[in-house]
Amino acid sequence: MSDADGQPRALSLRHPWTSIRLILTDRRFRYLLVGGINTVLSMALFVALDAWLGTRVPSAVPLVLAWTISVLCVFVVQRAFVFQVSGHLLRDLWRFVLVNAGALGVNLVLLFLAADLFGAPRVPAQLAITVITVIGSYLGNKHYSFSRTSDEPAATDEGQGSTQD
Repeated sequence: MSDADGQPRALSLRHPWTSIRLILTDRRFRYLLVGGINTVLSMALFVALDAWLGTRVPSAVPLVLAWTISVLCVFVVQRAFVFQVSGHLLRDLWRFVLVNAGALGVNLVLLFLAADLFGAPRVPAQLAITVITVIGSYLGNKHYSFSRTSDEPAATDEGQGSTQD
């Protein structure tokens, strides 16, 4: 292999686990990883509930049921693995629920408009809406749900170079 100048590229002797460790120290990556897994599981739960309940219920019913189950599960993982905070369990949970309820509210309105009002298929509409709510949720969780004052231990931002993300 060679670079654009025709010179041989230097082979990286870095062990694969080193690269993985470096990636996992970036909070944004951990958030996307956990959020991605949660989104897939939540979407599967939404699809299963929607198939089970059918069109005899509004689209909000399978969405709210899937959201309730997934938000409680992902709180534990986000708190421990992504934001790595301790203390203030109930405060963090309350704030996390508020941030995610805001995202749910946006989701409900957009899903109602897309699926119930304009007749778009529910599952593709839900996938598109999920992309929109991920960014707001990350910012809300970082700056509100799991934020700490200057005298409280905060999560570290190793590997990011900056805490401004």
